[in-house]
Amino acid sequence: MGKELKVIAFAAAVCLICSLLLAAVYSGLKPLQDRNKALDVKIKVLTALGVKVANESGKVTKSAAEIEEMFSEQIEGLVIDSDGKLVDVAIADLTEEQINKRRDNGLKLYYPLYVATDPDSGRKRYAIHVSGRALWSVVKGYMALEEDGSTIAGMAFYEHQETPGLGGEIEKPFFQNSFREKKFLSDGKVQLFRILKPGQPTDMHSIEGITAATMTCNGVAAFLNDDFQVYHKHFESIRK
Repeated sequence: MGKELKVIAFAAAVCLICSLLLAAVYSGLKPLQDRNKALDVKIKVLTALGVKVANESGKVTKSAAEIEEMFSEQIEGLVIDSDGKLVDVAIADLTEEQINKRRDNGLKLYYPLYVATDPDSGRKRYAIHVSGRALWSVVKGYMALEEDGSTIAGMAFYEHQETPGLGGEIEKPFFQNSFREKKFLSDGKVQLFRILKPGQPTDMHSIEGITAATMTCNGVAAFLNDDFQVYHKHFESIRK
């Protein structure tokens, strides 16, 4: 009996030591992980806005310092609520749940908004955060809009678990680039943005989808329309 107790005590001690070591490693790495996560957001926002920070294969070609400098000089981060009103919340303090989880009313708690101002012309562009359920996962991304708050300037999906080779193709340049110059408004009125089956004729408010990925494309179109409606409220308020 005494021998068994010693074995149990030894095993418990080993587990405790391992737990403490893992906790220490996690605590030590968390600041670095947080910095990398914040840097990745900036990369995706800049990419959506058309700033070249990566090559065609997606490899980042700018240093962390260069990215931080470009971001701080040209971009302001704001937060709006589901009514499109600015709120006194730091964009860096937002959690994944706050900006991605839809409540019972179908709206999220907060909506990040990045405003990019051209230093020479003063022209503004906006990067809005979009996310929602597709086929297998929540898809997240940033969509850039021109100063009119309607014309799409760029798209950068940055996280999903859709099927590789099918719905997973939403992250590929050919699909993301197809959004450029499409519009959400016509004569000042919001239009339903559609992602159609390949081969169907498109207009200024639609793009071709991905072969055999209808459910993923339907999900993406749905959350783009839902999220745009909220940001549109804000754009309308600043024009008044």
